[in-house]
Amino acid sequence: MKKILLIVGSDDGAKYEPLIQSLSDEKTAISTCSYRNLSFYIDGNNTAITLFSTGEDIKEFSKVIVLATSAFHRQNYIFSALACYCRRYGVTMLDDSFSNTDGKLYALWRFWESKIPVAKTVFGPVGFMVQKLDALGLPCILKSVQGTKGRDNYLIHSESELRQIIEQNPDTRFVLQNFIPNEGDWRIVLVNFEPKLAIYRSSRGKDFRNNTSLGGEATLVPLDQVSPQILQLAISATKSLDIKIAGADILAEKGTGDLTVLEVNRTPQLISGSFIDAKIDVLKKLIQY
Repeated sequence: MKKILLIVGSDDGAKYEPLIQSLSDEKTAISTCSYRNLSFYIDGNNTAITLFSTGEDIKEFSKVIVLATSAFHRQNYIFSALACYCRRYGVTMLDDSFSNTDGKLYALWRFWESKIPVAKTVFGPVGFMVQKLDALGLPCILKSVQGTKGRDNYLIHSESELRQIIEQNPDTRFVLQNFIPNEGDWRIVLVNFEPKLAIYRSSRGKDFRNNTSLGGEATLVPLDQVSPQILQLAISATKSLDIKIAGADILAEKGTGDLTVLEVNRTPQLISGSFIDAKIDVLKKLIQY
């Protein structure tokens, strides 16, 4: 039997009953769910997007149709992320061309779709996040899907702490990720997918975040002294998002050296932060040539 999922803007499925009855037949089963019921999980071969209420995997459906109205367009980043999963598994999604591709959720799923290494990531109902705590391990990282410069970013040590922070921020949507031990991370500045600057940032153990805006120390490193693997990963991550002026943040796990893409920022602090003169020189060359 063909399964079709209608994604709607609320949990009130009753008003869609006439539509469901008119579309259903002996060969077609129609289901509805609120976009808030979608549960996203990235973890290698265990990666899945499911319906929290039933546990059904999106790839079990032959077609997904988004019926959320214009009032929910600010949630399009969720549908853009869902489209990455649907494309990977050949699920028809209407529409799979949502324009809101800003924020961490879409970027993480676009990285996954492009086979770029990212941290284990959970997004969805609080109950789903709690379910995945054991898989992530404690401590873990809770951060806003729209957060910048390390803001709205928390180190979580318990289920109660997770619930408390989410409850205190009712208007903020978060992703939950495993904490990767590290000594610092790399900010690679790229123009037209070419690395132009490399900055190594470290909190020196003062914070779990390495952002210079939060007091982290920064070192400008010549590109020929940066691992080719880091530079290539920065290029691949930036191309996957088609960002022409970008700052790719890449972390090497302490002990293993395994690389993870944290995020790619558009026009990343090019006239602020550390090494402004070097950044302005990059911009000058871009404008003049």
